[in-house]
Amino acid sequence: MILSTTLGVALLTTSGQAAAMNKAELIEAMASHAGLRQPDAQRVLDAFINATTKALKNNDSVELIGFGSFSISKRSARTGRNPRVANAPTDDSPVVFAPCPEFAAALDINPGRGDVASAKCDADVTIDAAYIASNSKLSKADAKKALDGFVNAITMRLKSGEIVSLGGQFGSFSISKRSARTGRNPQTGKEIQIPAKNVVKFKAGAELSKSVN
Repeated sequence: MILSTTLGVALLTTSGQAAAMNKAELIEAMASHAGLRQPDAQRVLDAFINATTKALKNNDSVELIGFGSFSISKRSARTGRNPRVANAPTDDSPVVFAPCPEFAAALDINPGRGDVASAKCDADVTIDAAYIASNSKLSKADAKKALDGFVNAITMRLKSGEIVSLGGQFGSFSISKRSARTGRNPQTGKEIQIPAKNVVKFKAGAELSKSVN
């Protein structure tokens, strides 16, 4: 039996606060894209969340084909401050997300360069349509359509500047825009120009953070 995670709560669109797509809206978008009933789309999403959580709890990295990979951050736990907001904590998720080339290209992670600078996905555990089908009681074809809807919905919302929540227990995605800057080659010490880049951020939810710490 697949356990459903708590529905995410959408953020209000106020000054300094991005709009958000919550889990219920994501399920609706997946169902619409795939031509499935919403309960079927929810089973697919829950199968993905459960498989990812299980792998991370075992300290394994996990990849959803065509989307990205999740792994445990090796940084030590610490308390910090967000330099942009007075008295706010830093966004230091214990889970790291790396987009696959296809997802990076769709989001234009490296403007004008496609997915040239995007690393290939590589993980200990792989989630694909066949895995989801075996854990959601759907056909492989329907599972693939639902996963395509998942990636499509997240891509569209992130490109519009929104946050996408997969539920408070699991976490949320957002885009951070890094301006072009001057850096140094760590091997030679010479100055190099680092181009502007869009970074996909994943913020682990409370339950996921607790389970991997």
